[in-house]
Amino acid sequence: MNKQLRIVLQIALGIIAVVLALFIYRGIMKPVRFNQEKDQRAAVVVQRLKDIRTVQEAYKKAYGHFISDIDSIVLFLQDGELPYTRMIGTVPDSLTEEEAIKLKIVSRETFTENAYNVLFPNETDKAGHLARLAYVPYTQQTEKIDLQAGFIEKNGYHVPVFEAKVPFELFLNGMDEQLIRNTVSQANDLNRYPGVKVGSMEEAITDGNWE
Repeated sequence: MNKQLRIVLQIALGIIAVVLALFIYRGIMKPVRFNQEKDQRAAVVVQRLKDIRTVQEAYKKAYGHFISDIDSIVLFLQDGELPYTRMIGTVPDSLTEEEAIKLKIVSRETFTENAYNVLFPNETDKAGHLARLAYVPYTQQTEKIDLQAGFIEKNGYHVPVFEAKVPFELFLNGMDEQLIRNTVSQANDLNRYPGVKVGSMEEAITDGNWE
């Protein structure tokens, strides 16, 4: 084998080695990047479900049951009212709040206020927040969050329950389809909901499956 041929073969083998290394690297990094983006998207979904839970818990406290559909959540925030308690007066450093009330130094008074203002007082983009709340993130506001509410029987009582959920297929829309299928399959194998959800229509809980 002459010197020139040897050099050509060495270059060719070097190119093949680089190409193989790139394929291996991409194969390793593909699921890593998928999981990173999946977690980022899931965090947005979780926050939206937390906001829905905030509304539901406040509504139940005021009215005794949960709101049964996602559009009604938005309407309640826009037009509904919630009671809230405000302290009138200043509690002296030497007393607890309860002691100050008993001594009539301060008093608690109950007011009503727009539900959104009560529940999200620090939100600066009210219109945008309300416009997004009903929809599954990353679907260009074409898919609404699945929300149900009702009652279950527990120890002879009708107990209010609700559930809001978003499947992986919706909020991972546009990502690698095979890896989405794998994610769904893994959740099913573990007998878990294949997505993100809060509450339950079978148990009197308001926990999220991320908690």
